[in-house]
Formats: sequence, structure tokens, C-alpha cells
Amino acid sequence: MTITEFSLHHDRLVLTRPGEVGLAPSTDLTEVDWIPVGDWHLVGWVAPDLVALRRRGELGLLDTGRRMLTSTHPVVGRTLRYNGEVALVAVVRDGRPVLCVHRPSAGTYQVLDATEGVSSVAAWDGTTIVLTKDRRVVLVRYDDTSSEQLAEIPAVAAAGDGPLVAVTGEGDVPGVLDLAGGEVRWYAPGSAGIAISPSGLLLTMAWTDHRYVYRVLDRDGEVVGTPVPDHGIATDLTFTADEGHLLGRHQSPAASPALVRWEIHSGQMSELPGQQRRKTAVRWRHRQSAQSPEWLYEPETGGHGGIVLHLHGGPRSQLRQIHEPLIAALVEAGWTVIGMNYPGSSGYGDEFRDVVVGDWGGADVAAVTARLRELRRDRPVCLYGQSYGAYLALLAASRELVDAVAVWAPVTDLPQLLASATGLHRQWLRTELGALADDPGQLTARSPITQPFTARRLLIGHSKGDDRCPVEQSRRFVERQGPDRYLEQPGNGHEPGDPGAWTAAVVEHFEEVLA
Repeated sequence: MTITEFSLHHDRLVLTRPGEVGLAPSTDLTEVDWIPVGDWHLVGWVAPDLVALRRRGELGLLDTGRRMLTSTHPVVGRTLRYNGEVALVAVVRDGRPVLCVHRPSAGTYQVLDATEGVSSVAAWDGTTIVLTKDRRVVLVRYDDTSSEQLAEIPAVAAAGDGPLVAVTGEGDVPGVLDLAGGEVRWYAPGSAGIAISPSGLLLTMAWTDHRYVYRVLDRDGEVVGTPVPDHGIATDLTFTADEGHLLGRHQSPAASPALVRWEIHSGQMSELPGQQRRKTAVRWRHRQSAQSPEWLYEPETGGHGGIVLHLHGGPRSQLRQIHEPLIAALVEAGWTVIGMNYPGSSGYGDEFRDVVVGDWGGADVAAVTARLRELRRDRPVCLYGQSYGAYLALLAASRELVDAVAVWAPVTDLPQLLASATGLHRQWLRTELGALADDPGQLTARSPITQPFTARRLLIGHSKGDDRCPVEQSRRFVERQGPDRYLEQPGNGHEPGDPGAWTAAVVEHFEEVLA
């Protein structure tokens, strides 16, 4: 079962997986009723028997009694909240995000000027909004004609719905905001406040030893629970209705994601029934190479000695101890996989993360190339990259360093990518490229499509409707360079529409090296 999102309402669950929404009357997932819904994504519960969904430009309602999906009046932007009568929508105005109230029955939109710069919404009670913007938490109140900022909370982030809201101050100081009075109760520093129960229990989270560490605090700030996941990582934690448990997802390189329940006081973790987890016999550990941090994944037994250097997307992303089906499949096929968190990856401090801002294809490519040289001995070495990692792979690969290359959704032509970008994507891209954005010569020189590609065995894959990296990036590279194999999948996402087929193609492509 691949669960992409889930929402909790009392003791019932609503879950999504590609093309379907599942309704479960309890945490027993053997009772989930999966309903085909196409490309709708889950927003959450808006009433005891009503689930809100969204897709581009539309809101959807799923009535759990009638099992019927209905579309409301089309909307623009990204739906953040829906209460059954009005929706809170994020739109872009003059290059800045701003909230507006959409009334589907009347088809009207009211822009809330006081929310300009919004990055997330924590609480909304119909007239008051708690939102985060420009690393500040503010309270905004509105009526039918205007909006105004009521107060600024000394915090950098807020999460969880009102009337109590979890907030985080500077230096990871967790707190609780009382929406009615605007007062904040602060606790000891060291973690971020991420969720709160109706009675006031606060769930905090800190990033330690490459995993999230959680604590549950009572109203006096005393620690009443410390859920500790098994090897791997826990995400998306929230309180259950009885406030005695936390519900969330657990995964590791050896086990696919699953919904689990933690008993708050004992920390005991148990999987919800009715799930089928994929298990992989893999050993993994985090280590520091001479070039950058990396994760090492090895078969528990056997293996043929071949190595795959894996480059994540981003560039502001990172590979963590999560379950990556492609990595699991490669390990099962006998490969040792090295997941490189190249310069520009997050999770290792601001300096390491920002080193390639304005230097795409510079220090990051140099680090990848140097790592390939270290790995190149009397053994097969293959290179895999996705999105920005695919861009690095195409620039770093050469006949002398790798035996085969596979990339998904690669950036191949920087001038064309910049010219085709619009809105917030274009704004983000110009920020990332820095001075390169105004230097056509350098943009061209750092584009794989203009460089001779000499590596053996190249496989490229892309989605036809990719909305982040247009498929033309791959098509033009294919026309010019002529890879051994090119796979184009249907779908509008940036990830593979059929990940199983893509994974099988990559494993087969690399196994040709062994033959």
C-alpha cells in the first residue's frame, strides 16, 4: 500500500494513493474503501461526513455517505482550507503570495491584503487567520470588506488548527498560542512545536542524528512521552482523538512507509492492521566522504560488488533514511548504492546548502566527479540522477568514470528552462541561478545539451506533462545526443507516473553492465 497522504477525524481515517481516496471507519486498514478519484489530492475533513479534495483550479467534496465526488466552482491558486461554505486560497499577486477568501456559491473572491507574503496557514476560524510569512507569525482578522493584521507573534512558524496553535520561536523554542486571547505559553528550547491536542498537549520535534525526535509536553511543560521510532524515520505525526496515542508514518530503507500508532507514555509503536509493507534486506549507515555526506546502502548478504552513485533531486533537498523503492530494488539486485548529499543539499547547515546558489553546475558537479574518481576501481560503477540530480549526472558522467547512466526528468538546457518558467517557479529559478540568470554564455556552457556526452549506456525517462521540468528538456537532448533508451510516461507530475515500470527499466539498464 502506497499512502501519499492521510487525515484524521476522530477515530476515522481518510487516505490517498495515486488515483484513489480511501475511507476507513477506524484504524483497521483492512476496512478501507478505496474510491477512484483521478488526480484529486486530499485537503482534509471539513465535516464529520465530508472530505475536501483539491486539484488544479478546483475544490472537490467527497460525501462519505453517498460516496460521490462533486466539483465546486473553479478556483485559482492553491486551496489551503475549506469549511463547507468558503475556501481559503493562496494566489500570486505581483510575484507575491497572498490569501483570498473564495465563496463557491457566489463565485466571488476577496483578496486579503494583510496576508501578502504568506507561506503557510496554521489556523482559521472564519474571521481570524494565524499565518506564517517572512519568518514571522501574525494574526489577521477580516470581514466582508477589509482585512487587518491584529498582532505579530514572536515566532517563526506555526502549525495545527485553533483554538490552540503550536508555535516555534527563534532558537527552536516551542510554545502554544491561544487564539482567543492572543497569548503564548512558552516552553524549554530545543525543538519545534508541530501539533497540539484539544486539551493542550504539545507535540514537539527536533532534527537529531539524521532523524526526527519527538516529545509530548503537558500544559506545565513536563515531558509526558517520547515516541522513538524503530530504525528509520517517523513523519506526519498527529494526536488521535483519545489523546493517548500519536498517529503517523514510519519508514526506513528496509521497510516501505506505513501508518503506525505510538502509545504516548510508553512510546511503543505498532503498525495499523491491514497494511502490506515491502521489506528489503539492506544495511545502511550515514558517513562523511572526502567530497560530501552520503548514505551507504548494502545488501545484507551477497552482492556482486557493483556500485551505483545516486543523486537526489533538488538542489535544496537531501537523501535521508527513508524508503526509496529504486534504491531498494537496486540493493535487491546486488548493487551497493551510495546516496550522495552533494553540495547544495539541505540538512548540513546554511553554508553547505547555499554554496551552489548562483553556481549551478559548479562546485556540485566538481564534487560528484571527484567522488566518481574515488569509486572507480576494478568494479562496475553506474550513475543515477533525478531532476537536478539528473542534471549533475549528465554533466559529470564520462566514459572513464561510469559504465552506465540513468536519469529521470533531467534539466538539460538552462536558457530554455529559464525562458519557459513562469510565476513563482521563474522567481525561484532566478534566485537559484543568481548572476548566471543574466549571463547567457554561462547558462549555455553549464547546460548538458551543449556538452559532449561520452559515457556508455544512457537511459532517460520523463513524464509528458511534467509541470516543473518540461519534457522538451529531455526531447531536445535525445535529438542531439541519442541515448540508448528513452522512456516517456503519461502524466503531469515531476515524478514517474509509473514508478514500478521506471524502476524495472533502471535495474535492467544497469544489469546490462554485468552481462
